[in-house]
Amino acid sequence: MALKDSNIQKWIEGIPYELAFWNNVYRWKRPFDGLMKWSHYGDYVELESFDALQFLENHDNPMVLDVGAGMSYATGNYFRKNNEKTPLDIHYVDPLAPFFNRILKKYRKNLPQIDYGMMEYLSAFYTKHDVDLVIIQNALDHSSNPLKGIYEALDTLKIGGKLYLNHHPNEAETEHYKGFHQFNICEEDGKLTIWNKTERYDVASLLAGFAEVETAKAESGHVIAVITKTDGVPSNLTGDDGNGFLTEDMLKQTLKSLPLGKRLKMKFLYWKYNIIQFMIQGLPWDFRMKIKRLIKQA
Repeated sequence: MALKDSNIQKWIEGIPYELAFWNNVYRWKRPFDGLMKWSHYGDYVELESFDALQFLENHDNPMVLDVGAGMSYATGNYFRKNNEKTPLDIHYVDPLAPFFNRILKKYRKNLPQIDYGMMEYLSAFYTKHDVDLVIIQNALDHSSNPLKGIYEALDTLKIGGKLYLNHHPNEAETEHYKGFHQFNICEEDGKLTIWNKTERYDVASLLAGFAEVETAKAESGHVIAVITKTDGVPSNLTGDDGNGFLTEDMLKQTLKSLPLGKRLKMKFLYWKYNIIQFMIQGLPWDFRMKIKRLIKQA
């Protein structure tokens, strides 16, 4: 893959922080226990401002993708079938899966392996028109091309399937466009809008003819969008656009093929962030949040 796309370059530069963060969440007992207490893993699917249980119980054997899941396991892995708690066919998907699965093994956590998959090429990893629900939470705005991610997610869905989005508003602005944060997601006059300093899109207008968008701002302040697929996605909007950034091996080779100076910089940043996270994750949650707010204000 030729690294000509500035968004992809910035996404790659955000990898060291992401790996250092999750490595230390799983290293420390307190943040890991807090994560598992917060997540719905081992319980019913529960999504903010959308009744996923009611939607899924109308399907015999629903398939769910939690895309850009990181290592949070935030989405529950059970649904209700004939009023009984039933295991759900759910896949936790992330492009950093090979690294995350290494962390699972390192800290001996009995959790499902994470599937490798790129949001921008999702239909290459899962059978088209076979998925009932795609969930993307606080991840679409981390991708190198969020609009392509939406098209690809819709392409995997059955007609009538739903794409659920839940994001903090304008996260790139809040994070000063650092690391993975290169796009903002917001709700403007009831419309789902994706933007940064050079681009701005009204999502519903781009999906007109093959999907319907319902957008709202939850009490938490999160931007929630439920997108229902109504027809096939035009073929010119999906598929490999020439980047070829698909398989795990390609990801590894891409990272190995970076110039020596960039590889050394990424290793330095990983260990820098790893040391910082080692100290931060050992602190009480409230104190960590105060520090984070101070850093954002700086």
